[in-house]
Order: sequence, then structure tokens, then C-alpha cells
Amino acid sequence: MPKTIIWFRFYAACLALSYLFLAGVGVIFLTHPPADLEMSPTEGAFLGSIFIAMGLLFFIAVLPAFFLPRRGWAWIYGLVLIVFGLTSLLYIPLSLPILIFWLRDPVKNWFVPIVS
Repeated sequence: MPKTIIWFRFYAACLALSYLFLAGVGVIFLTHPPADLEMSPTEGAFLGSIFIAMGLLFFIAVLPAFFLPRRGWAWIYGLVLIVFGLTSLLYIPLSLPILIFWLRDPVKNWFVPIVS
């Protein structure tokens, strides 16, 4: 197994934890009194609902990264998750090196072995 796969799983774990944290922030918005958050009850409920929905949706989208089979579509799925991390300043330092190594032949061949 290429080391890039191990780093990718670490990256996916960081993403998953970030999305769980986002859902937790949504719970805080729903459970705390709106006066503590300096917003109206409607705003607090709306933001809390959006944060929970986005956090759980993206968490579920990242979970398969830990169980990807050695197939071509799984390589593409991983590529999409890595590129998705490039949209965040927080994850660029981690996702950019992984992307560089993800595009190289050892990782591609690990997912889709060349049979001769």
C-alpha cells in the first residue's frame, strides 16, 4: 500500500472530524438561548439547522473514504475528496501534497492494477 493512501485516510479523518464539529456547532445554535448568541430565535434555529444538515451530509460523504475498494471509481472518489479540500484555506497545506502524490502512477496502479 502506498504511503499516500495512509495520508489520505488521515486527511479524510480530519475532514470527518471537522464536519462533526460543524454539526456540533449547529446543536449549540439550537440549544442556547438566542440572546446569548446575539441573534433572533429564527436566525439561531435556521443557522443551527443548516450547520447540522451540512455537517452530517458532508460527514456521511467522507465516511466511505476509509473503506474504498481497489477500483478505478474509488480513485476518482478520493480525488474528488482531495480537490474538495482545496476549497478551504485550512486544508490546502494537507490536501495539496496529497493531490500531487495521488496523481502519480503508484497510487493509480494500487487502485487499478495493471494486468499483463
